[in-house]
Amino acid sequence: MTGKYFHKSYCGMTLIELSAVIVVASIIGLGMTAAAQAVLLHYQADTVRQDLRQYGNNIMREIARELHLAQKVEIDGINGFARLKLYDQFQSVTPDLVITCKSKDGIEFNDDIPLNGVLEFPDQGTFRGNGSRTLFVKDFIAEYEPSNRPGFTEFKRSFLHLQLTLSLRSDVMDEAGPVEEDHFFQRSLFLGTSYIQQKITNSALDAVSDV
Repeated sequence: MTGKYFHKSYCGMTLIELSAVIVVASIIGLGMTAAAQAVLLHYQADTVRQDLRQYGNNIMREIARELHLAQKVEIDGINGFARLKLYDQFQSVTPDLVITCKSKDGIEFNDDIPLNGVLEFPDQGTFRGNGSRTLFVKDFIAEYEPSNRPGFTEFKRSFLHLQLTLSLRSDVMDEAGPVEEDHFFQRSLFLGTSYIQQKITNSALDAVSDV
């Protein structure tokens, strides 16, 4: 009698193998999700940074343009920031343009948004607000060039140094606290119109006193 033996082969997966596959797939899925989230957050933050940098460069350019045109410039402070008073005529007692700064509103010309409302501080918009990303002005400084030589005081005071510091505070990661980054914008200007007008006025006063 010949015995027949049958060998059965099972191609399925054991419970241990299936569990291992599930664990590996979960790890890969979590990694891909975290990577995608990081890329998305980086894109959002970079978009806001670009708006902030564009505003900083544009507003500094407009301030410089106005300063170059002014015949007289005075500097004081308000709201913890520098304030610039610009006069179209050297003899005027009332400034034609007052440049101020507010933490949440940015730079203002005569208490209004520069360029007829076009150059607005970008604190509102895509990927910001609602506690996620906050934009604000940290500092605005205007200083004359210091001079220890009396004969050069008038000339040195025609050099003006401006520094605007804009900050971006991000609070988009649950496990981390807010992250703050500063962006600096600087301009050094020679106020040629103001300097020439000052020289002309001084010469006229000297001529009158000599008569």
